[in-house]
Amino acid sequence: MKKILLILAAVFWVTGLSACKGVQEGNKESPPISEKQNDNPKQTDGQDEDSSGESVEEPTKDLPNTKTDTIILEGMEEPFQFTLHHSQALGFSTYIVDDMVVEEASSGEGDAMIVFANFAGKRNEDAKVQIFSSEGANATIEEKKEFAREVVISNGFEIKQRSDPNRFDWSEVEFDISQNGSNYSILGTVSVFQHGDRVYYAIVQYPEDYEEGFIPRVVKMFDDIVWYEAT
Repeated sequence: MKKILLILAAVFWVTGLSACKGVQEGNKESPPISEKQNDNPKQTDGQDEDSSGESVEEPTKDLPNTKTDTIILEGMEEPFQFTLHHSQALGFSTYIVDDMVVEEASSGEGDAMIVFANFAGKRNEDAKVQIFSSEGANATIEEKKEFAREVVISNGFEIKQRSDPNRFDWSEVEFDISQNGSNYSILGTVSVFQHGDRVYYAIVQYPEDYEEGFIPRVVKMFDDIVWYEAT
């Protein structure tokens, strides 16, 4: 278990927490984040196969690859362009706003989708959401929560206790995180949720001054999720 945690912590470190240096050094790009990256999964004629060989219905086959939609920022609706992204490994597709960029990372321990802010064409690796799950692992919500806690603590975050209701509608369990340096402050929320038999966690983190612009984009991404179903 400790070995797995260290591997995941290392992945999480490379994909963003080491990017704290980016705040100080102009957001230099990090090294490759995984053994396999796939921003453009193979498309099918409406069906695919999951890792167990089952036929999986592709419910996004009739959705457009791009769309125009709105996000509410500071109380006002603003139009944005979105691109449909397929995460076959995590079992869903969703629309990503065009001022964010997405990567997929997989290893023997599990699969992740990482979405970075790319406002005004400048990628900020301190502002991201990472969704992770291990297919076939019968983890409970509480086990996945503790798993996520170990990952963020291993990478220098503090856990912030709170009694408020969940921040995100999809969460079954949440906790807040923070990391402070001499010239940066990163805040975030870890969300643990379940779809079908599979448990996921999402680590949402951002510089403090990104909150009003970043969080509505993340919420919109989750609202647009379309899940695949085994048939």
